[in-house]
Amino acid sequence: MNKYLWHLMLALGWVVSSSSVAAQPEAAFHNANTAYEAGQFQEALEAYEALLQDHRHFESEFNAGNAAFKMGELGRARLHYERAKLLDASNDHLQANMALLESKIVDRITPIPNLGLTTWLSSWIGPGQLPGWVLWALVWWTTSWILWAQRWRKTQPESKATMTFLAAASLLLGLGGLWAVQACNAQMKTPGQLVIMADRVDVTSAPSESGTVLFQLHEGTRACILDRSLGWTEVELDNGNVGWIPMEATEDV
Repeated sequence: MNKYLWHLMLALGWVVSSSSVAAQPEAAFHNANTAYEAGQFQEALEAYEALLQDHRHFESEFNAGNAAFKMGELGRARLHYERAKLLDASNDHLQANMALLESKIVDRITPIPNLGLTTWLSSWIGPGQLPGWVLWALVWWTTSWILWAQRWRKTQPESKATMTFLAAASLLLGLGGLWAVQACNAQMKTPGQLVIMADRVDVTSAPSESGTVLFQLHEGTRACILDRSLGWTEVELDNGNVGWIPMEATEDV
């Protein structure tokens, strides 16, 4: 139980620190915004990225992606947009800008339809779901303790039994929320995707330059990480294609 409480405290602290600009050096954020509004996109991007080294924050990631896009750096734009998506996947402005970015990327990858359990779970504990699960866990955890306290005030056996059932059910719902918090937090810490940062890179059949070239990918394309070996990363695209890419040509989301 202590382990789950610790994860809940960490997640709650992350939500508090990432949900408000006040949790960051406000002067640095303001200066980055001022540079962006003045059209100094390179300066703004560097300021946002310096800020993001110590503070994960949706607005900083989103604005950094916008600055990179303005300069035509599709890889850096995609990287920051994907990181912003981890914090708030449902943001309308982010979705619109990512759609615009997709239209500029050379590679056109049609995802394979997937209706399995993995897809269903990822929709619940995927990017941007952490704040909701923290709130869920806190609400049901608090409700459980309130119901247990009320139970001891009841004198009728039937009332005590009802309160016991409701408190236990609330506790189970709270524990489910704690599990989801842990799962979301693990996704945030473990890179599961990368972005192609080079203009063009060969995807080979083995983690070596002597491997057979299967196809090529271009700047801004996103791929899932499968494995790593000696400076190479095995990736899988949304269409199911698999191959190896030099790590120097990519950056983890």
